[in-house]
Amino acid sequence: MPRFLLAWELGGGLGHTVPLSQIARSLLDAGHEVHVALRDLSTAHGSFAPLIARGLRLWQAPVWLAGLRGLPEAATYAELLFRAGYLDAGRLRGPVLAWRSLFEQIRPDALLVDHAPTALLAARGLPFARAIVGTGFFQPPPGRPIPPFRIWERLDPRRIAQSEDRVLATANDILGGLGQGPLGALHQLLEADENFLLTWREVDHFAERAADPSTRYWGVLPTASHGAVAEWPEGDGPRVFTYMKGEYAQVEAVLKALRDGPARTLAYVPNLAPDVARRVAGPRLRFAPAALDMRSVCAQADAVVCNAGSGTVCTALQAGLPVLLFPMHAEQLLFSIRVSASGAGLHLLETEARERTGRAVNRLLKEPGFREAARGFAARYPADATHDVAADVAARLGALAASRTG
Repeated sequence: MPRFLLAWELGGGLGHTVPLSQIARSLLDAGHEVHVALRDLSTAHGSFAPLIARGLRLWQAPVWLAGLRGLPEAATYAELLFRAGYLDAGRLRGPVLAWRSLFEQIRPDALLVDHAPTALLAARGLPFARAIVGTGFFQPPPGRPIPPFRIWERLDPRRIAQSEDRVLATANDILGGLGQGPLGALHQLLEADENFLLTWREVDHFAERAADPSTRYWGVLPTASHGAVAEWPEGDGPRVFTYMKGEYAQVEAVLKALRDGPARTLAYVPNLAPDVARRVAGPRLRFAPAALDMRSVCAQADAVVCNAGSGTVCTALQAGLPVLLFPMHAEQLLFSIRVSASGAGLHLLETEARERTGRAVNRLLKEPGFREAARGFAARYPADATHDVAADVAARLGALAASRTG
């Protein structure tokens, strides 16, 4: 029976654990042995608890815990790795050896990583298959150097090259200690037997990769079909569903604009401060006390406002709904730029939220081009209950494992 290890090392949130749990479920359905190593095991219970009863094994992923100060905002993949130990080969060697120990204990036939570069570094030269999964940001296209992601800024080419050279030197120092040959370029660290891009060409973070017709996109994983029933504010007018983080700096300004606008807004805002909720209260703004059934909500809404999480956005687009996005970090901003370029939505920076939210919502509701572009997504990528992307990924992983064991 093939044995699989699914690994998550860097980043945060359910955007890593939920996709891995869906793929793990499909692997278990196929009768495989599945192990999962997670950066944050506190997020595991909700996603993986039903699978543990079916034999799934959980492990703590080796992670870099040291904090670094004084670094500029990361602009390249190499600079993301600065914060994961790739400035100091001596101290990175411990996590690498820990990954090696985990591989020796589990002895996988295939490794699937979601933003786990150190796992890939440790796996160099080992006999199992390896694959990468994600929505694209942490799977940058190859190049020397790897293309920077802060495309809205002018970056010094020397900085880009020097950052990559520094990380490459650290990686090759580690590989030399493992008896492995050096990498010729940093993008080779991400070489794998399969790259599962769980997104669509039009919203791939990297436009240059999307322009290559040979790039394969596996599609998006289905959203959760469970949750509370939507209860919209009473009255007339269009319906806007809002899903935002309570920690977003301009959440109060956005909610006030929605409250004072022409639409009825149903908002799910986890961690919203009670005093903010009181200040923005109004008859045309209602807060959902728990997560909602997104498919049901999107069947009733006229537009979606959110912080640019790819799962929420793609669910809205599959329902033919235009989106207004408020990105919270570079990954979401790059994604938002691509969504806006598709014509299916708009995005606003934090500095624009207070003054422009109301006008942006009105545009989405009144200008037909946004809805037409969103309906184009719905026509190209219909939500099909009979098609399971996670099962497609699991089947390909099974084939990769069989090619190594057969």
